[in-house]
Amino acid sequence: MKAASFSKWVGYATALLSLAAGVGAIVSQISDRRANSHQIDSLLASEKLQTRSNDYASAWRSLDQAEKLNPDSADVRDAQENLAMLWLENISIPEGGKFSDITDKLDPVLTKGVTVSKSPQHQADLESHLGWSYFLRSREGSLSPDPAASYADAVRKDTDNPYAQSMWGHWILWNHGSTDDATTHFSAALASNRERAFVRRLQLSAFLNSHADSADEEIVRIANAIRKEQGTIPADIRQNIFSMYYRKLIPPDDETPHFINAVPPGEHVATFHWLFDNPGPGDSNVPEKTGDLSVLEEAAGQRAEAKAGYDALRRQLADRPGPLLTAAEAGSKRLAGAQ
Repeated sequence: MKAASFSKWVGYATALLSLAAGVGAIVSQISDRRANSHQIDSLLASEKLQTRSNDYASAWRSLDQAEKLNPDSADVRDAQENLAMLWLENISIPEGGKFSDITDKLDPVLTKGVTVSKSPQHQADLESHLGWSYFLRSREGSLSPDPAASYADAVRKDTDNPYAQSMWGHWILWNHGSTDDATTHFSAALASNRERAFVRRLQLSAFLNSHADSADEEIVRIANAIRKEQGTIPADIRQNIFSMYYRKLIPPDDETPHFINAVPPGEHVATFHWLFDNPGPGDSNVPEKTGDLSVLEEAAGQRAEAKAGYDALRRQLADRPGPLLTAAEAGSKRLAGAQ
């Protein structure tokens, strides 16, 4: 073989080998990407299952792994943002733990989301939760930015944002501010027709923690509204409301009529049944439940039902003197002959 032909043949062979190597590298890259994609999909699926089980810490670890595989994945970023918000809404701290153990992980995701999101509404959702994170840290005595500033920024982006407005209302009551101002914010949140269950839950929690004179009456109005909306109230909140009733109704005081008439008395009876009928928080406190209901029924003009309740209490508590027996005896006497 002549030297020129041999050189040409070597050149062709080298080119073919280079091409093959390049194709092999491309195939390897594609294969790696597909493997990464499958791993990310698997981790995202795991995160969904863990989130449904309220195992937010494990869900966050799954997303951390997914982010390492592809830091630029929009699906992973969306999942992180949604999980950060959900975790803050349902945050629970084990004994000896701190809110900052969790918020320190979540804040960078929320902050980045606010800056990169193209949707003003989504920006407002994220910024509201960032403000909530600041609020939680403030409960530990830590220096943190003013939550109200974050809520205000969110409202500028999305006027009736349900998170910003309801969290702002909560912040006002937490700081012993005006109930009227807080109610204005909660009303704006409800006007958005988004996340209504969250807004109502936070609204009830805010007023249950409030020391305002009108807080108990407002709780009744909120519960009555939720009943009419065919909403629900978590069991722990219903238990707190149940404790409030006994405190307000037995023995009666000067504020009792205002409490009973926070809503029309007939509606108040219906709301009491809706809150506490089986299965309900009052089941373990049957005498108290019967006494509260009898007082409300009497106010609503349901005299026969009220007297039946008072009489049942008199029999049940005959050997247990106290405010409840005294109220039952007085009520039964008032309603004698009503049947």
